[in-house]
Amino acid sequence: MMSNINPTLSVIMPVWNGEAHLGEAVESILAQTFDDFEFLILDDGSTDGTPAILAGYAARDHRIRIIPLNHEGIVLALNRGVAEARADWIARMDCDDRAHPERFARQWAAIRQNPEAVLCHTQLHIVGDPKYVTRAARFVRSQALIALRLCYQCPISHPTVMFHKGTFLACGNYLPEERHAEDFGLWGRMILRGEVVGVPEPMLDFRVHEGSISKQKAETQVALSYEIAIRHCEAFMGLGRKDAERALRILRYTSYQGTLADWFWFLSRCLPRLKWQSLELWIWAIQQTLKRVLRRR
Repeated sequence: MMSNINPTLSVIMPVWNGEAHLGEAVESILAQTFDDFEFLILDDGSTDGTPAILAGYAARDHRIRIIPLNHEGIVLALNRGVAEARADWIARMDCDDRAHPERFARQWAAIRQNPEAVLCHTQLHIVGDPKYVTRAARFVRSQALIALRLCYQCPISHPTVMFHKGTFLACGNYLPEERHAEDFGLWGRMILRGEVVGVPEPMLDFRVHEGSISKQKAETQVALSYEIAIRHCEAFMGLGRKDAERALRILRYTSYQGTLADWFWFLSRCLPRLKWQSLELWIWAIQQTLKRVLRRR
């Protein structure tokens, strides 16, 4: 059968030696209630049973396109996948996660409701090794609070997203120099070009385990994330480097760290300058202020 020539959605999934959970990931995409998609799987030079598993699925479902690569890493694989995509919208997937059956349908509905949308993310459910399983962070709804979170952490989970291909290309793709934090940097560039919308219910089982990239490359991620967060503070709040570093330090403090003077400096000098404002943002600010004040009584 011929592949879908003009799909609504292109699903991009890189894999490297991912045989352990690959079948679950692929089947969760093929079982989506929204089925107008092509499924591009980038095999990044796997040496385990991955190629055979993928060949078996491709023989049974015409929506799957397997693109074999030399082992060059996730950033180049993702950029190649987007370049090969036929659709205007890209859905990301990782080879060790499971998408819920309604994921694509719910995200596409959210995108259609907002003509300014360039990115859609969802809440997730964390599964896997009990040593690493935690509760998912509170889902952030407003553009303003997402932007603020991007000033000190990454509030958008990479394998939950759909994004607009043209906006992605205008943002310069995933950057090789941001490898292992490539999503964090991309979201900061994309939010400057359009609306970020979300589905607040869990639409993905996010698997954590010893082999996860986030576990293997934690030290590199921390260093890269620091510089990306500084850049976001500068761009989103119009701060110079010194003030951006101070703002980041304050935002990363828990309620019992730092001084009240620092916190009130941030509230008066930085938060009002954020490019986006919302009630959710200021409720968060009030809650944080109360925590910091009460901790000192």
